[in-house]
Parts: sequence; structure tokens; C-alpha cells
Amino acid sequence: MKTTNPFTTARRARGAVLGAGLLTAAAILTGCSGSATPSNTPSVAQGAGSTASPAADSPVLPVKTNPITNNSAVQALQIDSVLVENNVDSAGKATSDHLEIALTNTGAADLTAFEVYYAFDDPKTAVTESYYAKLPDTFTIAAGGQRVAHFDNTGATDHFAVNDFSLYYTDTNALDVTVEVSAVDTATQTALIKKDAGGAETAD
Repeated sequence: MKTTNPFTTARRARGAVLGAGLLTAAAILTGCSGSATPSNTPSVAQGAGSTASPAADSPVLPVKTNPITNNSAVQALQIDSVLVENNVDSAGKATSDHLEIALTNTGAADLTAFEVYYAFDDPKTAVTESYYAKLPDTFTIAAGGQRVAHFDNTGATDHFAVNDFSLYYTDTNALDVTVEVSAVDTATQTALIKKDAGGAETAD
């Protein structure tokens, strides 16, 4: 008659339970790895073209080259002014420093599909940073009309997202600022302006 060792039987039982548990855990991990989606993928277009402040997972990032391609020779767009400091609101009250571009449509047709490219250059350190924003379809200028594009993070109408850590906000040296604006069926317009040393100021 064959005798069964109770200790050997117990060890085999525990081994079977442990093996089943490991297989179940492996199956769970395999299923999770196939469905995970990163939530921090940056998107220049989303951040720069939005009318709201950029989400934490969609920062506005610099661009290496100017993506605007516009060969129109029609002169229907005019840059009236560019401000980078001493900004005021519609009531004449001081507001926080930011990039502000005032535009006029001098043509006979509405202007649409606006694109803005702007660059900050520090002549002292030879460091340059540039950004591109495709404005939303709602940003149009009627024939003979005017409109102002603001680049800050207020989320107000016609205020577009920016990088809070750009040279504009972090560099205390004087900066050369270049702005290029494009729209459909009109030539691009460029403006140059200097920003004084000291960094951006916040309104009281």
C-alpha cells in the first residue's frame, strides 16, 4: 500500500494556488498595458490657437522655423501697432504686460484664417525663441474693420494662450520682438518692436 506524505501534498497545493495567482496578475497587467494612454502629450496647435488658457498637459511650445507660407501680393492687411509692455484695456486702465497686435482690414473682403508667428531675441545672450499660433475661425476681420489679438493666458475673447516660461516672462534683458501676421488672400505683414529690460510687469 502506497503512503502519501501530508507535507508534500500541502506544498503541492500551495504551489498550485501561487501559480494561478501569478497567471491572473500577468493577465491583468497585460490588459492594462494595452489600453494606457498618456495624458501629457504636448500640442503646439492646441495651446496656441485656443481662446482659453492652456491646459497643464498641453503647453505652448516654441517652434524651430516659421511655418507660415503665404505668397499673396495683395495689400489688404495692416498692423496698426504692436505692444509688449504698458498695455491698457478698453477703458484705458493699465493691464499686465503682454503681446498685443492691433490689425486693420484695408481691403474690400473679409479676412480669415489668421496665423501669427512671433519671436523674442535677446541680443545680449544671443538667445532666440519663436512661437506660432493659428487663430480660431471665429477670428475674422470684416472689410474696413479692426481687431486686436492679445497673447496672454486670461482666456478672454481674442486673448490667446502663451508660454508662461518663455523669454518674454523669464528674461530680464531687453528683447527684440518680431511679429508676422498672415491671413487668406492678403500679403503677410511684419513688425519689429523692442521690449525694455526688466521683465513683464503685472498690473496692480
